[in-house]
Amino acid sequence: MLSPLLTTVWIANLVLASPGDNLDEFNDCKFQCEQLTCYYNPYYLLQDQFEEELKSAGEYKRYEPSWHFTSGKLSLPMKILQWDCPANCDYQCQQIITKERVAAGEEVLQFHGKWPFWRIFGVQEVASMLFSFLNLIPHYLGYHQISECIKKLPSEQMAFLRGPFRNVKFAAFVAIGAWLSSTIFHIRDVMFTEKLDYYFAGLTVLTGFYGIAFRYFKLYLPSRVIYKYFFLLTCVGAYAAHIYRLETDWSYTYNMQANIFVGILQNIFWGLTCFELYTKYYDLEKAESNVIILDHLHYIRSNRIILGSFYAKSPKLYSLYPLLLCFIVILGMSLEIFDFPPIFFDLVDAHSLWHLVTFFPAFFGWYDWMVWDISKNVWDDVAPVAEKKNQ
Repeated sequence: MLSPLLTTVWIANLVLASPGDNLDEFNDCKFQCEQLTCYYNPYYLLQDQFEEELKSAGEYKRYEPSWHFTSGKLSLPMKILQWDCPANCDYQCQQIITKERVAAGEEVLQFHGKWPFWRIFGVQEVASMLFSFLNLIPHYLGYHQISECIKKLPSEQMAFLRGPFRNVKFAAFVAIGAWLSSTIFHIRDVMFTEKLDYYFAGLTVLTGFYGIAFRYFKLYLPSRVIYKYFFLLTCVGAYAAHIYRLETDWSYTYNMQANIFVGILQNIFWGLTCFELYTKYYDLEKAESNVIILDHLHYIRSNRIILGSFYAKSPKLYSLYPLLLCFIVILGMSLEIFDFPPIFFDLVDAHSLWHLVTFFPAFFGWYDWMVWDISKNVWDDVAPVAEKKNQ
């Protein structure tokens, strides 16, 4: 799935584009707010005595009587979320200057790579936080779904299918961590939460790539066990090198490029895998024209599949279902491209809606399809080996 990849791209783009930071009125507002509420210094009164000298030296700070700042005393939720007085002034001035610009008919600008959202109980991006947590739910359910599948594996299948199922289970676990990190990051953006979100996003992309490449190259076959471990060690080494690179030289551009590269490879392998499965069932239908294959219906929940009347018709069509889910994820990217200032009480922006979109592919049949694929298609590959072993 592409969601962590595009989240990373979104963050990188925002960091590189913050026109509001350079507004003189914004910086003057922050200065005056800090003087008044953090240091209890009425600087705006003092500077009037030396107005000409300060202006000639370029050190005069604008002050407007309409700028109303809260006291420097922070509430308990804000203290818990590590807000301090200067950061609180920064937030207040984003709101003040944005209101001034809107009243003057000027465009709303971003500050520090983010839109000026309405903060609630210290939470910076309420909608993105809620939708990120919403995304955690289907992966949590999927994790337990896969765990139950492993427990119920017949003894003759356990040795051969446990590995593929564990890959999906681990991917679900990482996705849970990624969306939890995203939730925390949108609650409060500090360096630690930003790094946590970045590292889990990168791990999710790499885990997804490992899983689909493992599936496409059929590394679950006993004859390819050496390739399996070599590929695993390569991915672990690549991720370790990625973290080391970011820790020693933090680069948004590098991080974006690395995730895009792996994400593109991941989706290429999804396309190849679905095409291979489609060909398999096409040939089966052609060879057995009088036989209707519908055993895939045992894995489909009618209330958890998109366009079920089409994809449930045959396993040939159902084999293409991941392409629809990936397409929905990619389609949501248009929300990032056509970004817009926050709406609905300054809580909802394009990125939060993007998080809402990513919920649907994960919830509507992603893990059901994985269970079907491993139980039927992967087993078809390893069944001859299992039969030979039991003879």
